[in-house]
Amino acid sequence: MFLSNNADIGKVFGVKLIESSDMNSAIVRWDSISTGRPPWVDPDDDIETVNMAKHIADFRAKLTVLDIDIACSGSSRADYDQEIIKKLLQRLPDQVAEADRHGGMIIKWNGSTWDFVMNGSFGITAKDDNGNITGAIFATQTTQYGDHYTRLEYHRFEKDGLYYVSNRAFKNKLGHADELDLGHEVPLTEVDDWADMLPDTPGIANLTRPLFGYYRVPGANVIDPTSPLGMSVFAGALHELKAIDVAISRKDSEVEDSKHVTFVGQQVIRDAQNKNLSLPRFVKGLGMGMNDSDTSAIHEHVPTMLTDARIKDINFNLSLAGVKCGFSEGVFVLDGQTGMITATQVEADDRDTIQTIKTDRDALKTALDDAIYGMDALVQLYGLAPLGEYELNFNFGDITYSYEEDKASWKSYAAQGWVPKWLYFVKFEGMSEEDARALTQEAEQANLSKGLFGVE
Repeated sequence: MFLSNNADIGKVFGVKLIESSDMNSAIVRWDSISTGRPPWVDPDDDIETVNMAKHIADFRAKLTVLDIDIACSGSSRADYDQEIIKKLLQRLPDQVAEADRHGGMIIKWNGSTWDFVMNGSFGITAKDDNGNITGAIFATQTTQYGDHYTRLEYHRFEKDGLYYVSNRAFKNKLGHADELDLGHEVPLTEVDDWADMLPDTPGIANLTRPLFGYYRVPGANVIDPTSPLGMSVFAGALHELKAIDVAISRKDSEVEDSKHVTFVGQQVIRDAQNKNLSLPRFVKGLGMGMNDSDTSAIHEHVPTMLTDARIKDINFNLSLAGVKCGFSEGVFVLDGQTGMITATQVEADDRDTIQTIKTDRDALKTALDDAIYGMDALVQLYGLAPLGEYELNFNFGDITYSYEEDKASWKSYAAQGWVPKWLYFVKFEGMSEEDARALTQEAEQANLSKGLFGVE
């Protein structure tokens, strides 16, 4: 559901949205491409899609949130916040992948759960001098007794310096799948899930940031430099994505047409049918009206397979698409044996990939810090936990991590006595701590019972 191109949501609150028709169109296009509906798909020309766009977004998001952890400490209030943060981390990987497809997302806590609102699914009402979003309208939809409802939630700072949140509910009219037809306004109490919400909350004082964070995919917005929104991770590689789909579709068509076929005249087919003879499956009859009175009516179909050449072309475009999407050259390849597109292991010298992921992590860290700030403010407002300070520590996994190298290093550490041997068995051999300790103790006792040169 795309809201950013719906001016009605601004009229509800008497504000004008900061809109960009170019960005709105681009977001819709990115969504179509990464959900398997790119404009270049053509069934009549046998052009399908492998949806490389989604693969790139998923892979980049996977590296961005690899082993992410947030430690909130400093007080009993921080301990309460930590439990809410755990729920945020559980949902974060899939949501970052969605954000990478659309160019960014809003992250906010609504008092009970976390909301993740993608680009195009909220209306921007205000931004500061640095381009940060400071006011926005969000939409939540639900169904009750067969009727469809939409709630608009308006966040903003007013001139008095206070922060306000307003809620309005609407009973929707039926419309197109990607368009929001608000319908007519109804009381919040008409919807059970919203019955306890206030139409307008009292102003919240002492806030320096909004009650939400915005994760913006890093990079210059070349579609609309004035927009605070980010661009999809694959926005710069649309030409290559099309070329990949066309090349793979052509390769697959050649494979489908590669069956050996011998075409014969209709007289041969009729003679075989009259004699109840079954012709081999690779024998096909020529069309009616063809001259089949002589041997020239027999034609051998010798298929042409250009698979190797196709794969070279596909890998060129895969590599170029990867580079345009922030990865090192050669990260994405088409395996000639399996026919599957894979992402190679990120090595320590893949500087472009490492730098891209670091930039993504820095942007995500900023957004999460803002979102947690808003969550903590609501915890205080609702009186859910005692007053107290909190400190956040972010930790991300090493994207160049190799399990086999790690295992070999730990084995060396254990052999030299730098770490307990039982810890190695737990970490890499899947043993329980109890079994690992028992095994290690038994081995040590056996070694102690041996004398010089191994003689007991």
